Amino acid sequence: MATQILPLSAPPGYRTQAEDTGLETDLLCFHLLRQKTVIERLQMGAQLTRSARQFSLNGFHQRFSHLSPQQFARKIAEAWLQEYCPPNYIPGGSDLTWIQDSIQLAADLHPILEAENIPYYVTGGVAAIAYGESRTTQDLDIVMFLARDGLPALANTLEQAGFYVPGVEDAVSGQLQTLQITQIDTISRADLVIADEDEYERLKLARRQSYRLMNETSIYLISPEDLVISKLRWGQRIQSQKQWRDVLGILKAQQESLNYEYLHSWIAKFDLSEALEQVTLEAGVRTIADQQWATAIYPILRRAFAIAQQRNRTTHASPNLEIADGKRYVLMQDDAAEIFTVLAKTGDREIARYDSQGHVLQASPSLQTRQDWQTIAQQLADTTHPQSSE
Repeated sequence: MATQILPLSAPPGYRTQAEDTGLETDLLCFHLLRQKTVIERLQMGAQLTRSARQFSLNGFHQRFSHLSPQQFARKIAEAWLQEYCPPNYIPGGSDLTWIQDSIQLAADLHPILEAENIPYYVTGGVAAIAYGESRTTQDLDIVMFLARDGLPALANTLEQAGFYVPGVEDAVSGQLQTLQITQIDTISRADLVIADEDEYERLKLARRQSYRLMNETSIYLISPEDLVISKLRWGQRIQSQKQWRDVLGILKAQQESLNYEYLHSWIAKFDLSEALEQVTLEAGVRTIADQQWATAIYPILRRAFAIAQQRNRTTHASPNLEIADGKRYVLMQDDAAEIFTVLAKTGDREIARYDSQGHVLQASPSLQTRQDWQTIAQQLADTTHPQSSE
């Protein structure tokens, strides 16, 4: 019996993952992806990568059947690793090991890093597959937290486990931020990035998420919110549409499970608030983000209104309608309708509306509104005698 799927619609501004993808197809794909768990999405991505590698191998066998096994292995390594192919590197495996995917590589590296007591998380393409759109990925990106003088011991352990590990001395000296390692038997590559020592990096580590794969191996993934922030930052640096597409996929697949207030809070520190506003619009989750903002800001609105009442700075337009009129915003409490409303004076626009229980009925904050009320919230928290809600 065929599965019945209700008609799907996209809000204004919605963008498909690619220009040649139809709107209904895009909506359906992400509707189905949202039914999958993180592990199931990882499995889908792994299968895509293995299939792509198998297809590539089949083509190489037909084209280079005249090469010796050793020459053929070298040819595959050069094609797949390109500029990252180590000199004189001959893969030690076979067709069976060469189709390994980056998810399995993460599972192989997890016990090594755990044994060395090195905190880490997986980011990049593998994490994007876990939280968003299924796609192939060429390598594995891992951020690890260790002192540079601990790199030689890690490199020695990795070499004993079958990895080629160049550039250790440059990484120890600080000339390199990343160890680019290759698993010899699988032609699989990983970038081991040495984490910066700052507040945000420590927070990302604290917010990492552990997932148990089907083979009972665990891996740590960056949180989806921090992945969105990282990819927007990477995309800004290199003007990458690939990063934008990954972020779209994560937002479309995760939707209301994301903490948009956390996203807005940190993205502002990197001067990317406009980019976040745009991508939430294109992913069709702006309404969800606005609802979260309205829920989070409600206690601040009520406190600002109460302060205005205490200072006799409210007026009654009618017996049941009390108004606090600030410089930029107007707060209105309608006891008869049991509605609390926030208006922006610029454009006389309704920003948010709540019922008597504080449930959000409508929310449409602009970026400026978000910034204004963040400032007001800080003022209310920082001063014993705060100013009113303007």
